[in-house]
Amino acid sequence: MGYYGNQPSVGEHNDTFKKLDDISSYTLTFDGSSSAVVSAGNDTITDNNHRFVQGQRVTYTNGSGGNIGGLTTGTAYFVIKHDQNNIKLATNASNAAAGTAINLTAVGSGTSHTLNVAFDGTNTKFTATYDSGSKAKVTKAGQLQISVNGVIQQPVDSTSPSNGFGIDSNAVLIFSSAPASTDDFWGYAFATNTISWEVTDNKVDTFTATGSQTNFVLSKTPATNENVLVTLDGVVQYPSDNTNTRAYKLLSNVLVFTSAPANNVVVQVRHIGFAAGMAGGSGSGGVTNFYGRTGAVSLTSSDDVTLRNITGAAATFSGNVSIAGTLTYEDVTNFDSIGLATARTGLRVTAGGIDVTAGISTFGAAVDINSTLDVSGNTLVGSGITMFASTGIVSATGFRGDGTYLTGVSAGYWAQDSVGVTTITSAGVNTTTVNDSDLVGAGSSFQGLYISNGMMITDNALNGNHYIGTSHNGLMSGPVTINGVLTVDGNYVVV
Repeated sequence: MGYYGNQPSVGEHNDTFKKLDDISSYTLTFDGSSSAVVSAGNDTITDNNHRFVQGQRVTYTNGSGGNIGGLTTGTAYFVIKHDQNNIKLATNASNAAAGTAINLTAVGSGTSHTLNVAFDGTNTKFTATYDSGSKAKVTKAGQLQISVNGVIQQPVDSTSPSNGFGIDSNAVLIFSSAPASTDDFWGYAFATNTISWEVTDNKVDTFTATGSQTNFVLSKTPATNENVLVTLDGVVQYPSDNTNTRAYKLLSNVLVFTSAPANNVVVQVRHIGFAAGMAGGSGSGGVTNFYGRTGAVSLTSSDDVTLRNITGAAATFSGNVSIAGTLTYEDVTNFDSIGLATARTGLRVTAGGIDVTAGISTFGAAVDINSTLDVSGNTLVGSGITMFASTGIVSATGFRGDGTYLTGVSAGYWAQDSVGVTTITSAGVNTTTVNDSDLVGAGSSFQGLYISNGMMITDNALNGNHYIGTSHNGLMSGPVTINGVLTVDGNYVVV
C-alpha cells in the first residue's frame, strides 16, 4: 500500500493505518472549581492541546456541582478557539465568529463539569483523533477513509467541500453537510505525516524571574508543552499534561508557571526541535529531512545539501551550477559549453543559427544541411557534401574531382595556360572516349590543332610511339619529324 501523504520516516508504520476515535460525540470533563482551569479574568477554560474547533456548538453541564459564573448547565454555546490550550465560549455562532466571549465571573463548584461536542445537525467541523485523543497528522483528505451510516465519503482537498469531506489544518475534519445525531461514524487514517524541524528550532530563551511574574513570552511557538525543556537555576521543571497540573503550561508562545519563580532565578527554555538526530538521521548536527513542513525552508550560504533525487516543476538559480556527473535533460533554453559538448541524439537549432568563432574541427558522421549554409571562409570536407535541394546554383572559385555527378552542363571552359582548347558554347571538342585500341598514343602525343577561317594548322613533329589502325587515317603537313615508332595498318598521308 503506497503512502498518500508525505514520505514517512523509518518506523512510522506505528502511526499509520489507525482507526479514528468516534467523533460523533466527544466530552471534555474538567474541574470547574479550579482557577487554573477556569479563568474569570481571561474568560477561558483550559485544556492542554484540546480538540475543539472554532465555531463548534458544545453543550455545557456542571456535573451536579455549581455553575461556572456566566454559564448555565444544559445550555448550548459556541467555541472561540483562543489558542491550542484554551477556549472561550460565545452565546451564538455570530458572536463566536466575531470573538465576543461570555464573561466568566467566577469558578463553579465540583470537579466533573463537561463540554460535549457531537453530531447535532449543526456542527460540520470535528478534530480527527485516534488512540483516545491523539490528533491525526494529516494534510490531505485522501489520507483518511470516512464512513457515515456505512457509506464511504468522498475525500476532497478543500476547506469548504461541496460534497464528502475535506481537511483543514491541525487535523480538522470538515463535512460538506452537518451529520445528524442518529448518524453512525467510523474512519481510518491510512498514513500520517512525519513532523520535522530545522536548525533554528533549537533555540534557547533565557529570563530572570522577578518573584511575581508567571508569564514569559517565548521567541518561538512550540507545538506542545512537551516540545520545550524548562529549567529554574538548572533544575528541570515538570510540564502539565491533559490530566495533571504541574509546574508550567504553554499558551501559544507564552510560558505560564503555576506559581511564580523566586526573584533572580534564571529561567531557561530550550526549544526541542530535533534538528540533530531526528528519525533516520545521524545526529551529526544537520537537518536530514523536511518531510511534513508546509512553510519555507531557508539555508545560509555556508549550508550544504546532500540528497539523492530532486523532483520539481521548476527551479531558479541566481549563481553558477556545477555538475560533476551526467546531466540529462529534455529541453534547454540556453546551452553554454566550454570545451567538448556531446549531444545524445542530435543538436537542433530552431532560431538564431550557430555562431562558431573558433571553427569546427571534426564531424564523425555526415552533416546534412536542408537550407542555406553561409561560409565566409574555407570549408574543408573530407568525405563529401550531400546537397538535398533540387534547384539552385553552387558557386565556387574551383571544383576538384572527376565531375561524375555534374549534370546539365551546356558549355564549358577549360584553361590552364595560353596553349589548349577554349570553348565558350557547345561548338568545340566533344570527346566521349579515348580508350579505342586503334588510337593508342593519341592522348600523350597530340600537341595541338588550330582551325580559323578555313585554315587548319597541325604540328610537324610526331612524338612517342603510335599505331594507326585499319579503320583510321592519318594526315599531317610536312615536313614531318617522327620521334618514335609509327605503325600504320590504315592510311597515313604527309602533305
